[in-house]
Amino acid sequence: MCHNLIKCPLTLLIIIAMLGGFGCHAQPTPTEAPQTPTITLTSTPSATFTITSTPTPTETRTPAFTITPRPSKTLTPTSTAYPTLSLTPSPTDVPFRPAELFPYMDTNGKIVDWSYAHITQLGVDREDQVDDLWAFMAFQLLDRGIHQRNFEFLDKTITVYYLNVAHDFSGELLPMQLVLGGTAGTNTAIKDIPAWDSVYLQFQVREYWQSFDPYIVHRDANRGYELREEVFPLHQLIDLQKTLPTLPDEIILLADHPILFPVDDWHQIKLDMSRVINLAARYQPFFEIGILDRLVDQSDFAYALRDYLIDNKTIPEGIYAYSSQTLIIIKGEE
Repeated sequence: MCHNLIKCPLTLLIIIAMLGGFGCHAQPTPTEAPQTPTITLTSTPSATFTITSTPTPTETRTPAFTITPRPSKTLTPTSTAYPTLSLTPSPTDVPFRPAELFPYMDTNGKIVDWSYAHITQLGVDREDQVDDLWAFMAFQLLDRGIHQRNFEFLDKTITVYYLNVAHDFSGELLPMQLVLGGTAGTNTAIKDIPAWDSVYLQFQVREYWQSFDPYIVHRDANRGYELREEVFPLHQLIDLQKTLPTLPDEIILLADHPILFPVDDWHQIKLDMSRVINLAARYQPFFEIGILDRLVDQSDFAYALRDYLIDNKTIPEGIYAYSSQTLIIIKGEE
């Protein structure tokens, strides 16, 4: 029995040992850490932006419109006075220097060239006939001097001062005199005008970039003295004489003046001409003056301008003068 008892525990130990070894092998082995997948970055060609050097645009002053002056006759300075204006010429020798045209428009979008004209005041009489007419007209300045001629009125000799200009009438540039005013005396030089008889005029010098409204300028220049003086102060003729040589080649002259006057005003105009010599010089081209220096009618020149401005009729030959109550000088880009 003992033998079996000893034998039995031994057997049990062997069995336990075997089971233990089996249990050790049955334990789960540690799981290997998962391998991190290797990310292979493939170099993918990306879009390449090529920066092309673009030249910086240069600002060019290109006018929106181009003015090509019409062909004109060659104007030759002459010392012979125009026969319809004076029998006693007093020419001034000044180098011929015609102004050059440049692109310019008024506030109405109308091209301002040598043919430019704009009616600034218009009235009719009881018979519906035009008897009150003012206009701004543009002129080409032909030289930089102020010229003079003599005019007889009320038994007095008046020295009339004017500019040599031209205006384009229906495609033809005609030489004219642009009257500025006058003083008493025969062939009176500007420097010799007496203080009590100074020749005053309204003129402005404007730049090419400044606007021009013919109606507004006409209105402001003809207001009462105090209001007008703020915008259009009076200048002496010698001031304009000094200004002209300083102007560039590109300039446009614009002159506003009455052309036709109501008949009821003629008596007052005659009085004004007799009292203010400056007015006598400026009004003379627009009137026919009869015996005893009476204003018997308006001149052929005045009526021809009316027909030209209103009905676009041709200007006949032998008409050579206009006057300036308000003178605007537009300078081109220097």
